[in-house]
Amino acid sequence: MDDRQSIPQGPQAPADQRGLGVVLPPLLRAPEGVRTVFLVTLATACAPLLAGVVLFGWRAAGVAATCVASCAVIERLYYRVSRVPALLGRSHAFLTGVLLALTLPPFVPWYVPVIAAAFAIVVGKVIFGGVGHFLWQPALVGRLAAAVLFPTIMNPPSWPILAQDKLVIGDLMNVARVEDYRRWRNTPAPPGSDGFRIPPPATTLAGLTKTERPEFSGLAYVRTEIPRAKPAALMKMPPLSEMLYGARPGGIGETSAVIIIVAGLYLIYRNYVKWQLPAAFLLAACCVFAVAPVKLAGPNAGTELVWWPLTAEDIDVGFTYLNYQILSGDMLLAAFFLATESTSRPVATGGQVIFGVGCGLIAAILKLYVDAPIPSYLAVLAMNTFTPAIEAMWRPRVLGQRRFWSRWFRRSSAPRPIPW
Repeated sequence: MDDRQSIPQGPQAPADQRGLGVVLPPLLRAPEGVRTVFLVTLATACAPLLAGVVLFGWRAAGVAATCVASCAVIERLYYRVSRVPALLGRSHAFLTGVLLALTLPPFVPWYVPVIAAAFAIVVGKVIFGGVGHFLWQPALVGRLAAAVLFPTIMNPPSWPILAQDKLVIGDLMNVARVEDYRRWRNTPAPPGSDGFRIPPPATTLAGLTKTERPEFSGLAYVRTEIPRAKPAALMKMPPLSEMLYGARPGGIGETSAVIIIVAGLYLIYRNYVKWQLPAAFLLAACCVFAVAPVKLAGPNAGTELVWWPLTAEDIDVGFTYLNYQILSGDMLLAAFFLATESTSRPVATGGQVIFGVGCGLIAAILKLYVDAPIPSYLAVLAMNTFTPAIEAMWRPRVLGQRRFWSRWFRRSSAPRPIPW
């Protein structure tokens, strides 16, 4: 019988078989293309970028525009000179530029994003073969290069932030140093300025772990039994609500926790990101923050090493301390947007859990005890290095074969032949 007579014709036929004279095999079809994934992720990443422009003004918009334009131009020039076709280069170059802009401070001069974009495109991506072949997250390669080449510019002791009545239109270069800064809401800018210059919250929390002499006598309560006791750490922090909507110093896209979480949940809803990776990242970091010791000032000018900060004073104080540690740096942005990059992270769900746990542990330890300005980004780059090994260990099992560790255990436990 003719094959064409066995195929339904007309509106009742499947869309792939209408008018065809052969039966198609049962092929899998992706609902969205790679370019669509890049563009949707790009649009989602613009949400924390717009929040940063609102909070840090037009200079943040200038840094972001420079990053995006530099990434697109540098990648186009590279492929034109090398005469290598750029596979999905333009859309991924725009995405790399936006992600790089989210990590940069809003006050850097123009040449910093240009050089960072050059490292992100050339060193981070195209020398490996372009999209789908690189080992490290390209935007983080550029951010690391900027941190190494311009340490003074990228990590000053105090950072600017616009006042509430100077949003969007204010100038970050026209701010005044404020010694006794309490809160951002309803606090006008000093006369003749557009905002405040204050230490980042992460710098304040560093006094609990990184200093030789303890700077605080407690987390939330000052110890009354110590004469002239030092202040409590959390009393020097801005209100937790301001940490949530982003009224604190930081990178352009790092500060607004609410926007980052909502945008990350949207990527999870679109199935571009598996929820296990950011959950493992943040949960592992919280476990370290809950257990790792902090240094507090004790009696007779001594130092007390306090383990389990989660229950050191009160469970509410402990959870507040954990929230400040999570919200005071670059961890949320790394967990939802940078560690989840599809090429530099493992593919299997189990591998992503291992990847996220490693990122969270390394990021928390660096944040607490190492003088590293970008702890979460360094943690993601470190775990990117181990992605091939994680993939080999947790790749999907082929029918009829054992998993990696099962084969190794079987070989190690098998009886060895007796040499005669």
